[in-house]
Amino acid sequence: MNDHLREWLANATNEHRREVAAAAKTTVGHLWQLAGGHRKASAELAERLQDASGGGITIAGLRPDLIPFARKALHVALPVITGADEGNSA
Repeated sequence: MNDHLREWLANATNEHRREVAAAAKTTVGHLWQLAGGHRKASAELAERLQDASGGGITIAGLRPDLIPFARKALHVALPVITGADEGNSA
């Protein structure tokens, strides 16, 4: 069960649920399946739902199992992005 999504669904109007689902290229029925734990959102769907809901639904809330991977990716990428590793090259 996904309490994060279940709470969002409980508080959203029917119209807003439909709008967010359509913008994320899914259905309200699928959102309820995700909330009930019957399905698992792909990383791509989680991102689309976060964008479509304006952050009301989050990637971390839908897929907390992805957080360690995101941290690891940032740990490796951040020095490259910020140029922090430039001083270490000879």
